[in-house]
Amino acid sequence: MSVPLSEAQARQRIEELVAAIQEHDYRYYVLAQPLIPDSEYDRLVAELRQLEAVFPHLRRPDSPTQRVGGTITKEFPVVVHRRPMLSLDNAYSLQELQDFEARLRRLLPSATWQYIAQLKIDGVAVSLRYEKGFFVQGVTRGDGLQGDDITANLRTVRGIPLRLRGEAPPDLEVRGEVLMYRADFQQLNAQREELGEAPFMNPRNATAGSLKLQDSSEVARRRLRFLAYFAEGEGLPEADHRVMERLREWGFPVVETTPPLDLEGVWAFIERWAVKRDGLPYDIDGVVVKVDNRVLREAFGSTSKAPRWAIAYKYQPEQAITELRAITYQVGRTGYITPVAELKPVRLAGTTVKRASLYNYDEIRRLDLHLPDVVVVEKSGEIIPKVVRALPEKRPLTAKPIVPPDTCPECGTPLLQPEGEVGRYCPNYKHCPPQVIGRLEHFVSRKAMNIQGLGEKILRKLYEKGLVRTFSDLYQLTEEQLRSAQIEGFAEKMPRKLVENIQASRVVPYPRVLYALGIRHVGETVAEKLAEAFPTIDQLLKAPVQQIAAVYTIGETIAQSVRAYLDDPENQAEIARLREAGLQFALLRPSRSQEGPLAGKRLLVTGTFPGVRREDLIAYIQAHGGTYASGISRTLDYLVVGEEAGPTKLQKAHQLGIRLLSLADLEALVGQPVPRTL
Repeated sequence: MSVPLSEAQARQRIEELVAAIQEHDYRYYVLAQPLIPDSEYDRLVAELRQLEAVFPHLRRPDSPTQRVGGTITKEFPVVVHRRPMLSLDNAYSLQELQDFEARLRRLLPSATWQYIAQLKIDGVAVSLRYEKGFFVQGVTRGDGLQGDDITANLRTVRGIPLRLRGEAPPDLEVRGEVLMYRADFQQLNAQREELGEAPFMNPRNATAGSLKLQDSSEVARRRLRFLAYFAEGEGLPEADHRVMERLREWGFPVVETTPPLDLEGVWAFIERWAVKRDGLPYDIDGVVVKVDNRVLREAFGSTSKAPRWAIAYKYQPEQAITELRAITYQVGRTGYITPVAELKPVRLAGTTVKRASLYNYDEIRRLDLHLPDVVVVEKSGEIIPKVVRALPEKRPLTAKPIVPPDTCPECGTPLLQPEGEVGRYCPNYKHCPPQVIGRLEHFVSRKAMNIQGLGEKILRKLYEKGLVRTFSDLYQLTEEQLRSAQIEGFAEKMPRKLVENIQASRVVPYPRVLYALGIRHVGETVAEKLAEAFPTIDQLLKAPVQQIAAVYTIGETIAQSVRAYLDDPENQAEIARLREAGLQFALLRPSRSQEGPLAGKRLLVTGTFPGVRREDLIAYIQAHGGTYASGISRTLDYLVVGEEAGPTKLQKAHQLGIRLLSLADLEALVGQPVPRTL
């Protein structure tokens, strides 16, 4: 470039360089067939960067130079996923895969299907959105319902095309895993140690930490990669293996994916990669098995936690040998006693393990554990440590068999063991402190009543002071009582905010209230099924066991548990007190004829609201009769605008004449405050 170029010549050369670099990226990251050495690739990028510096107005939004990043100076905005990013149920054997298939056949006895199998990357799941072929937004999985907008950081990740090749749906979502190769991880840790910084535990931790950096230019230096495994958009093929082919055509590297197979073929793939996985340049922890037909997937549906049409086969986890030094016992909110192994600290799967669950005394007996002992521990799914076997040949001569407790370690009540069950439990559920506090923790948790600020420490203090024994006691708390409790670390304004948050929880929908009660066997999905079948608590209170059991997927065991809870006079009295406190014990069915401030109205939220969670705001809208819209259209009634609101949404709302509301406007319209965090 020693001879100056005219603007027209520069424009043409920039077009040539962008096209060439994008083609080389595709061949390197997608096809694994590079045509030029790294030095030649770097020369092309350097030439493009120099041209763009001379002619900055010619820089394209999809230019490869835009991957180098720039400084981010604000927190990551929270984005609600269009479709929840659910977790997967796990399988650890061929029998469990066969059980998975049997469950599907019971759901759709006359259907036929095949599976695809994909390597399960040990990385960080993200969702990417493309509009008219251009990458516009990238979001972390977060809690599955919402995640952080890390678009600027994801623009630096190789393997994420800034512009798609060929024709693609105008609005496309792609999901996949961001990961770090082992060699890049080792190099990064070596650099950190040279700088006196703590090394990362494993590539997944390094990836997660990198994606949350505030400086995207630093992210660009971390050599992160991307592998796609999912796409959603108009006109995609019915068969998911065809969707994987489309992803490759658009420029995405995709996870290793099989053609359609029966379960026998899937198992062969799993066994093959069990041997080959150490030869990969990155970590995998299993194989994901999915029904290939996307229409059938919709028919199979999902629970609140996982799709029914997919399962993750997990390879055997890493193990270590250590000493078992003691057994302690924990009392859960349902009263069951869980023995915990106290171990000599040992490194396992990148972390230090000091304790492991033993589940129940039958597990201790099955493992033939003694005290002291030498045991093998592993991390199931690389999350929960557990003891898998004892090593009698290494056991000390002084070791003695472990005798289970006869009384509750917390309240001294004699323990019971129901016939046919392996666990022992404390029947003193009304007065045993861990049980009472555990139920209160469950009641205020995010997926139940979502009362911000009431953690275990505060609840325990309120219990010890005699201020809270039941759920309904929470709704009688005053600021003065909270101040008098003298809770360590309590800020001056916290009592007032806690009372506001407690009172604001009265708008939580009926299904979540049912879940919050902590009825045995009633999780989120069962609570929703019960609310749909019995739209008011009065209907549920009167329903016989047979009627409850007839609800789809509930059955006799759950029905008996629900009926036993509702037949207890103290529980009936507590439900009555909660109703008096204003909690929702009826299923709201908004319609245009329904009375209420948001009845028949469609609302959308844009921007951030300090102190307010997006999911709480959506629940607030729905609880007051409103419908939460998926996007801006002529049918939208209100756009609720917060800080850093999207300019595109605001412009479109103005063009369509949609009324804009601040958070204060919305609260004034409804007449109740939105739940706030502390």
